[in-house]
Amino acid sequence: TDTLRHEVAEHIKKSIEEGKIKPGDRLPTEREMAEQFGVSRTVVRDAVKTLTGLGLLEVKHGVGIFVTTPDSKFIARQLSGLVSNENDTIINLFEVRMLLETAAAGWAAERHSEEDLQLLRENVQSHEALIKTNDINSLGEQDRKFHVLVAKSTRNPVIIRLMKSILDLLEVSNRKTLTIKGRAQQSVEEHKDIFHAIEKKDVEEAQQAMKKHLSSVMDSLKLID
Repeated sequence: TDTLRHEVAEHIKKSIEEGKIKPGDRLPTEREMAEQFGVSRTVVRDAVKTLTGLGLLEVKHGVGIFVTTPDSKFIARQLSGLVSNENDTIINLFEVRMLLETAAAGWAAERHSEEDLQLLRENVQSHEALIKTNDINSLGEQDRKFHVLVAKSTRNPVIIRLMKSILDLLEVSNRKTLTIKGRAQQSVEEHKDIFHAIEKKDVEEAQQAMKKHLSSVMDSLKLID
């Protein structure tokens, strides 16, 4: 039965990944899928439960089974399980972020649009204007927005979702770093360097600027750890 459940789940999952069934689409009923796959309704029900647990399907009772759109909050919940062990720390997650976002900065330099540049430029200006207010929440929001905009400039939806998820998990820690004297101003200056490298379409410089920025943020994290 486990083998059949796995086969049915994999078949549906593959159809979703290949775009044969899309987010928002309604699947056939349990009875119809049981006939389609030549299995019992129990097998279909268990396969649906598996895919619901993965965030790929949503069961609306009395309405039907639907394909979901994975969002950053769901991915964040999945990732949170990876950093909940005693031996794991925020620093471990931050190292993953460094790996992902350094590459993302390079892709942003290659793939950005003029609209992306304008949004990044406005973000840096707004962020800098907030420094004098010392409003940690607003500074944190602008900081997060900058990194999301860099991710969006990659034109890669997977990177965008992953970055949003990682930023959600690191939000509290990141805001704590902004209470360190001079950290907010330093972040703005480092964001400027990243922006200018992306604007120049200099892949290597964008990667180095992002790596330098995240390394300094990690140093700040260690101070508050």
